[in-house]
Amino acid sequence: MRKYFILGAAFVVSMAMLFTSCKKEEVNNNGNNSGNTENPGGGSGGGSDSGGGGTVAGYVDLGLPSGTKWNSANETGGYNGFYTYDEAVNAFGDKLPTKEQFEELKENCTWVWQDNGGYKVTGQNGNSIVLPASGCRDCNGDVSTVGTLGYYWSSTPGDSESAWCLIFHSSGVYRYYSSRCGGFAVRLVQD
Repeated sequence: MRKYFILGAAFVVSMAMLFTSCKKEEVNNNGNNSGNTENPGGGSGGGSDSGGGGTVAGYVDLGLPSGTKWNSANETGGYNGFYTYDEAVNAFGDKLPTKEQFEELKENCTWVWQDNGGYKVTGQNGNSIVLPASGCRDCNGDVSTVGTLGYYWSSTPGDSESAWCLIFHSSGVYRYYSSRCGGFAVRLVQD
């Protein structure tokens, strides 16, 4: 029990150091260590399992109630591979998922942590995508936590200086709002 407390405390301290303006809304501990070593992918053009046993680029139907399809790979580009909130909204518009679409993904799929960092997210129809723990770029331009934490922008603003995002590590998936100057990964959706 003490080990988990220490790990949890270390995570909280690292989050506070990276993004002092992040606010936790809720925690959903869906992670488990599976021993599965699938490649979490990343970058346009591939890197996730679509449920059919192969690596496929494009949008994947996870059988979500809304019918939203999720891209099988993160967007590349931005500064050091990350986008600020404003850059993501300007570049991708309504293809950037909303806070509600992330919540639907969280609530309607099984999330299994991969040994090489990230989650395999499987819908009730058996199709899946992988969200790599791509790390982040803080407001000063420093990249950190690659392979241990995943940060993904939603299109939903918090206020004039913050916006909602999805953040995860091996023990859970969280909704936060964070400073718009931080650089996060982007995963697009198709309605």
